[in-house]
Amino acid sequence: MPYTSRHVVFIINSLEGGGAEGVMCRLLGIMQSYFTEQHAKVFLVLLDDVAQAYGAPEYVEKVVLNSNGSLLKGFSLLQSTLKKIQPALCFSFLTRANVLNVVLSKRIGYAAFISERVATSSHFAHGLKSMISKALVRFTYPKADRIVACSAGVEADLIKNFGVPKSKTAILYNPYEMEAIVTKAAEPVADLPTNPYIVATGRLATIKNFSMLITSFARSSTPFDLVILGQGELEEKLKTQAKDLGVEKRVHFLGFKKNPYPYVKQAQFFVSTSNAEGFPNAIVEAMCLSKAILATNCESGPAEIIADQYPLDLSGFSPSKFGCLSPVNDEASFTQGINFLSDKNQQARFGALSRIRADDFSNEIFERKMIDLIEGHNPKETSPYVRAG
Repeated sequence: MPYTSRHVVFIINSLEGGGAEGVMCRLLGIMQSYFTEQHAKVFLVLLDDVAQAYGAPEYVEKVVLNSNGSLLKGFSLLQSTLKKIQPALCFSFLTRANVLNVVLSKRIGYAAFISERVATSSHFAHGLKSMISKALVRFTYPKADRIVACSAGVEADLIKNFGVPKSKTAILYNPYEMEAIVTKAAEPVADLPTNPYIVATGRLATIKNFSMLITSFARSSTPFDLVILGQGELEEKLKTQAKDLGVEKRVHFLGFKKNPYPYVKQAQFFVSTSNAEGFPNAIVEAMCLSKAILATNCESGPAEIIADQYPLDLSGFSPSKFGCLSPVNDEASFTQGINFLSDKNQQARFGALSRIRADDFSNEIFERKMIDLIEGHNPKETSPYVRAG
C-alpha cells in the first residue's frame, strides 16, 4: 500500500549533550530504514545554535535556528521554518520544544507528538519563572496529538500534575545498542584504580545525591573502592566529604568520560543514588555489560527497569526481579545494599539477571514500538502521515 511523501520533523533544543539529545540521534538512526521505505523526507530542527556533542544520520536534513534559549524567538523562527517544510508530523523532545510544537501545530496544521524525558515536575523549582513554565505545560501538553513518556513514572506525573489525558499517552523506553556498548567497553583506559571498585556515573549535582552514596559507602563493610564518573558544581564539596569520612583514598573522582563503558565493565557492580530520573540510561547500559545494579527507587525509571513494576513502595533495601532497590535518600538501606552486593555470589546472580533484562531495551523493540506509535495514531486512510489510500 502506498504511503504519502509528506515530511516528518523532529525538534529538540540542541545537540549540546545529555541523555535526551543522545536518544534523539539514536532514534533517527534506528528509524532510517523505515522512513526511507516510506519515502519520507526527515528534518531535525535545533532551536539553539550551540556546540553539538552528537551527530545526526546523513539522511536527515538538519536545520539549526538561533533562538538563544528564548521561547518567543524560538516561536518566530520555528514557525517560519515549519511553514516552509509543511510537515505532516512533528515529534519533539524537551519542554521548550514541546510547547512550541503544540502551539504551532494548531496554527500550521500538522500532528504534534511530544516527548518528556524526565518527570516534568522535577524540572521546575519555585519562583515566577517556574510558575509560568508549569502553566505553559498545563495549557499546551493536553492539546498534543500524542504525549510520549520515557517511563510509566513520567507518564503518571504528566497525567496527575499537568492534565494530560491518559488516552493520549504512550510509553516508549529508550533504545540501547548492546553490541556497540560491549565494543566500546573493550577499549583500553589508563586510569583504572588498582583495587577492585564499585562504580557510579552522573553529573555531580544535588539531584544525583552522591553525598548519600559517599556516606553509605564509608559506613559499609565493602572491601571495594568507589569510582565516580562525572563532573559538576559539587565536586570539591564531595571530595571534602570523602576526606572528612576518612575514605578519600578509596573514593576516586575520575571526571567526565566520553566513553564510560570500560570503567563500568571492570567494576564489581553499579550504583545509583538519584533523587529523581526520567529513564536512567546508565542503569540499562550497565545491565548491557552484565553488571549487578543497586539503585534508589526514585521517580522514575529504576523500579520499572529493576523490579519490572510501577508504582513500587519500599520500606527498606529490597533485592528485586532484576537488581536491587533502596528507598530514596535512605542512607542505612543503601549501606545494606552495598554490603549485600559486595558478596561475589550476589554479584554473579544479579549480573546474569541484568543481562537478561537488557534485551528488553533493544533497538529492534524500540523500532517496532516507534512504528506502531506513528502508524497507530490515526489509522484512517486519510491520515497524512500513515497509509494513504
